[in-house]
Amino acid sequence: MSTTTIKQIIKDAGGPEAIAQASSKAGGDISKDAVYKWGKTGIPDRHWPVIIALTSYRPEELYAANCAARGLPVELPHPVEAAE
Repeated sequence: MSTTTIKQIIKDAGGPEAIAQASSKAGGDISKDAVYKWGKTGIPDRHWPVIIALTSYRPEELYAANCAARGLPVELPHPVEAAE
């Protein structure tokens, strides 16, 4: 399975300027310069709602991309099975 990169997510969201503008409209404070750093540091989870609103990415995909950017293995938690 191929993991989407942070670079691709930023591109799909319209680029750093579009992300900064969307954040500002939502009352956030993401700067273009901060977005450029995400390729190495990952997208802070507090900014995921803006990215999700601009793209079709799911939280699991953002998590996997963050792990890849940080050089960490992707370990998604398993859903808890409902007791029968």
